[in-house]
Amino acid sequence: MEKLELTVQAYGSLEELQSNIRSALARKLPELAPAPTAHDGTFVCVASGWSMPDYIDEIKAHQKAGRPIVSVKAAHDFLCENGVKPDLWINLDPRDRTEHIKHANDHTVYLVASRCAPVTFDKLAGKKILLWHSWTDSDEQKALGAGKLAIGGGTTSGMRAINIGYILGYRKFVLYGYDSCNRADGIKRFTGEKTGPTLDVYVGDGPDRQKFVCNAAMAQQANEFQMVYTVMPDITVEAKGPGLIAAIIDERKRLKFAA
Repeated sequence: MEKLELTVQAYGSLEELQSNIRSALARKLPELAPAPTAHDGTFVCVASGWSMPDYIDEIKAHQKAGRPIVSVKAAHDFLCENGVKPDLWINLDPRDRTEHIKHANDHTVYLVASRCAPVTFDKLAGKKILLWHSWTDSDEQKALGAGKLAIGGGTTSGMRAINIGYILGYRKFVLYGYDSCNRADGIKRFTGEKTGPTLDVYVGDGPDRQKFVCNAAMAQQANEFQMVYTVMPDITVEAKGPGLIAAIIDERKRLKFAA
């Protein structure tokens, strides 16, 4: 079919359209924005648990397949040093954690919570930063004021990463380094750090019962992880490694809960 020769005048004069645009912008409404990275619906979160380095080749394969690699705090520099520039970096921590972003780069989009230390923003000056806000039921919220989207979902950057992914439209999550427990020798992170006081957490029953040694923050994260399925019933989660969160997922499957 040949292209028709038509002369069409769109509605509205230039002056009218410009006036409308300026009027709309002056309303300070939230604006529609695309996800900060292309994806196929899978959010690959990489935290700093002790098992994470064992899966670097899998993480590279995910990135090659076009899935976003989401670094949670300290995993950033390890990934960069091993050939994976994260697509996103997520930090909730109000403490100075700039030692974990020595390899800040122009590829990564840095999702920094407004509650983070000012030195974090200073360190990332000139890089791609997207500001987000943390929801809390404390007086901290008063500093944010009204009309801002605040994202809840747990006490750790790792848990907030899942919530951010969900808000961005992801429904499948693959977790690396979300061990939420110590290694047998007491190591808690891939960096070799050990925990202080610990408690024992058990998953399963009978001969399949497993014991995990955690600090209080790890145990709390495991509790919060279980709530994910309540508030996000349409997601699927896969956790790599032999840690506590992977065991929780396996136990849910054994009990015939959704994945």
